[in-house]
Amino acid sequence: MFKRSAWMGGVVLVFLALPAMAQWTWTPQTGRWVNLKRMPKESAELQLEYARSLKISGDYRRALKETDKFRQFYANDPLSDENEFLRGEIQLALGRRMDAAKTFQNLLNAHPDTKRFDEAVKYLYQIGDQYYDQGMKRMEKRFALFKKRPLKRAAEVYGMVVENQPFTASAAEAQYKIGLTHQARKEYIEAAYEFRRVVEEYSGSDWVDDASFSLAECYVKGSLKPEYDQSPSELAVEAIDDFIARYPDDPRKEALNTDRARMRERIAQQKLNVARYHERRREFAAAKLYYELIADSFSDTPQAETAKAWLEQNGGVSHIGDRFSSKQAAASTGN
Repeated sequence: MFKRSAWMGGVVLVFLALPAMAQWTWTPQTGRWVNLKRMPKESAELQLEYARSLKISGDYRRALKETDKFRQFYANDPLSDENEFLRGEIQLALGRRMDAAKTFQNLLNAHPDTKRFDEAVKYLYQIGDQYYDQGMKRMEKRFALFKKRPLKRAAEVYGMVVENQPFTASAAEAQYKIGLTHQARKEYIEAAYEFRRVVEEYSGSDWVDDASFSLAECYVKGSLKPEYDQSPSELAVEAIDDFIARYPDDPRKEALNTDRARMRERIAQQKLNVARYHERRREFAAAKLYYELIADSFSDTPQAETAKAWLEQNGGVSHIGDRFSSKQAAASTGN
C-alpha cells in the first residue's frame, strides 16, 4: 500500500513539473538552460513593437515587463531611447507618476540627443503640474495623510525641467513653480531663494513680475516679531521697494505698501527696544544713537514720535549721562 502511494505521488510530481520544464530549453550558444518565457523577441525592434502593442491593448503590466526585457537584453541598442520613452508612458498609464518622471529623466540623461527630448520634458512638466494641483488641494484640508508630499514631489519634478532646459521659457516657469511649492508649504526662506533665482537668472522672462511679488510676500510672511531678529523684515522692505520701482502701475503694490509700513514699524520697534535696553543699563550714549536713528530714518513710524520726545527731553546735554550724574550728585549732597 505504501509503495503504491509513493509511486502515485511520484507520477503526480512529474506531471506537475512538466509545465515548468516546458518553459526551459537547452541553448548550445549559451551552454545553459534558458527560460523561454523570459526570453525577448528576436530583435530590439520586435521587442519594442511587442511592448508597444501590449500598451495599445491596455495590458500595461505585461507591457512594462517587456520594456524590462529590452533593458536587460538590448540596453546598448540605438532604440533604447524609444524603449525608455515607452516605459515612461506605460508607468503614467499605471498611475506611477514619480516612476515615470524618473524614467523620463533617465532618458534625457542617457540620450541627450534623442528625438523624444521635447516630448519627455513636456511629460515632466505635466507630472509636476499634476503633483502641484494635488498638493494644493491637499493643503486645503485640515487633516490629510502625508499632506505636503505631493508638493515636495512637484518641486522635484520641476527641478528636472530646469535641469534639462536651463535658461529657457519653460525653465523660468518651472523655477517659479518650485518657489510656489515651497511657499505653499510655508517654507518661506526656501521659497524666497527660488523666487530670487527667477528674478536674477531669468530677468527677461514673463515670470519676473510674479516672482518679484512672491519674493516680497515670502519675506513678509517669514518676518518675526520685534523681539527677534529683523533681517527678514528688512529684506521684505527691500523687496517691496524693488517691486514698486520695477512695476509702479501694478495694482498689487497697494497691498505691499501696507506690508511695508508694518515691516517698518517692526524694525523701528526693535530698535526702540534696544535703545531702552541701553538706557536701563545707563549706557546713555548708545541709547541716544538709537533714538536718533529712529527719529531720522523711521520718521514714518509711530516709534519716531517716542524717539523725538526722548531727544527733546534730553536736548542740550552733550553727554546724556551728565544729566543723570548731576541728579545723583545733587541727591547725595541733599540739594
